[in-house]
This record gives sequence, structure tokens and C-alpha cells, in this order.
Amino acid sequence: MDIFRGIWSHFLDARDSAVTVGSFDGVHLGHRVILNNLVQMAEAQGLRSVVLTFETHPRNVLKESDSLMPMMMTVEEKLLLLSELGVDLALVVHFDQSLSRLSPQDFVQIVLKGRIGMKKMVIGFNHAFGKNRAGDRESLIAMSRTMKFAVDVINPVEVGDMIVSSTKLRGLLADGDVARARDGLGRLYSVKGIVVHGFGRGKRLHWPTANLGLVNVEKLIPHDGIYAGTATVRGETHPAAISIGFNPTFAEHKHSVEAHLIGFDQDIYDEELEIRFVERIRGEKKFSSEDELSRQIG
Repeated sequence: MDIFRGIWSHFLDARDSAVTVGSFDGVHLGHRVILNNLVQMAEAQGLRSVVLTFETHPRNVLKESDSLMPMMMTVEEKLLLLSELGVDLALVVHFDQSLSRLSPQDFVQIVLKGRIGMKKMVIGFNHAFGKNRAGDRESLIAMSRTMKFAVDVINPVEVGDMIVSSTKLRGLLADGDVARARDGLGRLYSVKGIVVHGFGRGKRLHWPTANLGLVNVEKLIPHDGIYAGTATVRGETHPAAISIGFNPTFAEHKHSVEAHLIGFDQDIYDEELEIRFVERIRGEKKFSSEDELSRQIG
């Protein structure tokens, strides 16, 4: 998969393309239907499959809230999955105020048609774009008649009683419901970081933990609590008990993410560790003594 950055990249050419546009945070099951449709359509019609995605979520640029919205996926993680799905070209765009002021018509004409060469467009059922998100599927279909491109609208994907969306999945993770989030993502949610030195209490309790120094501070961390999961280091995956929070037994004021790798006792300081969440066991709990905490961990 080719990766270009910026809509004015001199590597970009307006070759006949099938295009989809979006943040694709999480590349969840709903996104995968859109992306699989895009790739299959492009292959069948001799077009290039192009995903235009954003380096920074538009909501964080437009400041729709006082705090930044955490993301389920880094750009690098997203690009890896897009490549695995068979996309020909990923165009990573830094969303800024000037781009946000483009009308839906200008965005289609200047960017999608002029810079990419769009002949086909694949969108989700709730797609919105352009200044003030004024563009929607109806206006896009109307534009397609005069600008000579086709539009394919993909219906929502449901898992049980849940319509899968990035907003819904971010909410589930924020609540700690990693099991239900997994159903919508189609995989275990993961967080990656570098193992850093902690206070050494885990080793003293005979349950050493790997403290995670997060690689990306904008990454969404599930709700505080104790989780069953896995931890991957040096290419090997181990079952793990994961703790997120402030360690109330020790009255800590520093938020931490740490994992005890079951059956593993090697020194992995300064190495990359990826943890995946299977299920939330319980919330944080204050214990009366270190011995009581040690028994609970066991």
C-alpha cells in the first residue's frame, strides 16, 4: 500500500480511483464492510482504491468540547490494518481550519476529483463532510450526477442490538466494557507502550508488574479497574492481569497502567509491550494490607 501525506503531496496523481473518506478510528466491523466494498469494487472495475483519512480527528481541531477526544487507534495502527485489507493508497491528511472551511462542493471538486481522480465513492450511511458537515449522502448523490461519479452507500452493521460506530465503541471502552467493544471492533482492544520503572511494590508482593509508559498520550485507556487480558513482548504473548488506576491501597496520585504477565519473570525494562483487554473483572479496591492485596492478586 502506498502512503502519501497531505492533499498537495507531489506524489499524488489524479488516476481513476474508488475513494472513501473518514477518520476510521478503530477500523471496526462497520468500517471493514465499507473498506472491503471499496477494495472489491476497485478491483472489479480496474480502479485504484484510495482511503482519505485524517491524522487528527476533526472534532479535536474544531474544539467541539473543552477536552480532546481520545482515539482508539494511532495513525500507524490504522495504516497497518488498511494495508492488510488490500487498500492501494492511503492519503493521510492533517485536518485544519482551512480544510474545515471548504464547502462540500469544493471538497469533492478540488480534493476528491481534482487531486485523487475519484470515479466511485463508497460511504457509510451517516457520512457527513464539508463546512459545518453540510454535505450528506443526499447532497453527495446530487453532486455525483453533475460531476460524473458514482456513489455507493453502505448500510449500518449491527452486532446484537448495537449499531457499530466509533462513538459507541469509544463509550464502551470508557465505561470499561472491553468485552462488548471487542464484539464491535472484531478484535481485542489494545494499548502499547514502553516498560518503565515503577515503585517495585509488585516484586515485593511476589507479583511483579510491567508498568507501561504510554507511547501515544491521545490513546483511549479503558476505565479504571482490573482486567483479564494478554501481554505481548519480544514477539511472544502471555496471559496477563492488568490494573488501571491510582493503586488506592497505597494512596497513589499517579495514574498507571500495569500488567502482571502470568508465568513470566524476565527483565523487560525499556522494551515495547502491547496489552490486549479480554474482560473487566472489577473496579479498583482498597485493601487493608499488602498481604490481603497479594492474596487477591493470586
